[in-house]
Amino acid sequence: MYTKRRVIKGTPISKGIVLGYARVVIPGDIEVVAKRIPTSRTKGEVAALDRAVEQTIGELRALRDSVVKKIEEPVAKIFDAQLLIASDYEFLKGVKEEIAAQQRNAGYIYHTHVQRTTGKLKRSPDIYLHQMAVDIEAVAGRVLSHLAGYHKSDLTFAPNTILVGKTFTPNDIVNYRRRKAIGFLVSEGGGDSHMALIARSLMVPVALAEDAWRNIPNDCRLILDGTSGLVIVHPTDKDWAEYQKRKKRLGPAAITRIKQLVQIPPLTADGREVVVAANLALPGPADDILASRNIPIGLYRTEFLYMAQSRFPDEETQYSYYLQIAEKFAHTNVVIRTFDLGYDKSLSNSRWPHEDNPALGWRGIRAMLDMSHLFKTQIRAILRASARKNLKIMLPMVSELSELERAKKLISQVKFKLRKEQIEFDRDIEVGIMVEVPAAAMIADKLAGSIDFMSIGTNDLTQYALAADRTNRKVADLYCPYHPSVLQLIGMTVDACKKHGKPVSICGEMAGDILALPLFIGLEVDLLSMSPTRIFDLCRAVKRIDSNLVRHLVGAVMASGSVREAVSILQNFRAAVEKRKL
Repeated sequence: MYTKRRVIKGTPISKGIVLGYARVVIPGDIEVVAKRIPTSRTKGEVAALDRAVEQTIGELRALRDSVVKKIEEPVAKIFDAQLLIASDYEFLKGVKEEIAAQQRNAGYIYHTHVQRTTGKLKRSPDIYLHQMAVDIEAVAGRVLSHLAGYHKSDLTFAPNTILVGKTFTPNDIVNYRRRKAIGFLVSEGGGDSHMALIARSLMVPVALAEDAWRNIPNDCRLILDGTSGLVIVHPTDKDWAEYQKRKKRLGPAAITRIKQLVQIPPLTADGREVVVAANLALPGPADDILASRNIPIGLYRTEFLYMAQSRFPDEETQYSYYLQIAEKFAHTNVVIRTFDLGYDKSLSNSRWPHEDNPALGWRGIRAMLDMSHLFKTQIRAILRASARKNLKIMLPMVSELSELERAKKLISQVKFKLRKEQIEFDRDIEVGIMVEVPAAAMIADKLAGSIDFMSIGTNDLTQYALAADRTNRKVADLYCPYHPSVLQLIGMTVDACKKHGKPVSICGEMAGDILALPLFIGLEVDLLSMSPTRIFDLCRAVKRIDSNLVRHLVGAVMASGSVREAVSILQNFRAAVEKRKL
């Protein structure tokens, strides 16, 4: 086992930084031994199974109720699926019949049936069926624990414990978090797994590193960065101090500090208002703070509604959720992005084709236009929830005018039907697009006349402009939003919107980067939408900038011929501001 400082470059699953001590949870199923039982004991075995199932159902209901209080109902539906599995009548009937027929103990027969079922699911190429297998095993683990008299809840943790294990179920995340585990390092389970959804909703940092649980000793000091996926085993005191600073800047405390802001939206030194908004993907603890300060939502991702259920949600499920959003942020605006699935948010639907290069494939608005019935279902749900007139619709991955025209035609069809049914909705709801494909930026002047607003997604725009996958470490040094080509695309889009009198926002990671702030103020971008953890620091930075002076900065940055030159100009400006020379 390693005793020296070691850095593990893992995969980010749930954002946040934690510093603590490792507690390794050894993987392995509860040992289930086959035991022959006399006929006289079969009824007792069946009764024991019934008790174990009832206890499991009670625990899952309690978990679900607990989660609903913290992160609202849609994500908590994950536990509804597990409740259905736990109480499956036909499955349990088959187990009970086989207990009697084979005269074997309940645990062995139940475990055999579970393995038989999950084996078939795991062999399927369908990701949805794989996730179902994970849920079945999570439920089965609870039932078998009760039959064996073993309970994970017996585990106790010291303060600042970071759990390290092969895998954790959604139930584990909720239970262990309740008992003060501060983060998780896992070896299995992707960013779209139910475990990941629950962790992000609860703002629990999680990183994934293959076989990490085998090589990390119990009780060693550990730093886990769920934002970058970096894990430091046996960190130095210097590492510890550095990451404590980062945690204060980017952790939950950064969201709580939003309450301390005196002026929202913030004002520049010369009194110009800079509208700051938040990007959200899941309901969670940040919502109440953002709503209390009337901070708008510049990007609300809706993919999790699919991911939480591993299928497209029906209209009523979507309507209920969008209505909750509209009511939560009743005094401000929320931009709801339609499903942006494909690429890094892959679907399990059997109709979804395998793609050798999914980043350039069937994703975003392209897929939704081909599955127009699903698109119209989502639009209808959003429109029904829009009666408060605080929702907007944003279309992702638009690359040409014909896509926009087709989408608007479908939206018009849904509106017509709602009017015919005399269902109330916002008839003037704004429809905008995300500019994340260079082609869209280059024809922004043509697109601007057909939309109500544009939002520049700098993450995808950068990777497409530079042909550098933002998730590929081998080309990480090429991925930089300060590349002159990316800056030119941003400038073209902003200019087109200004020409047509349409609002334009930035909603990628760059929006929350204080280095880029003077550039965006100088360009007169209307709104900056970012991770809630970045809002506090950015608002404080705004008041030190004079909007008249930064207009002169724009020309120099836009004329730069390299990343180094553009960054140097912005760094020099920031240094001067911090020294109060400007």
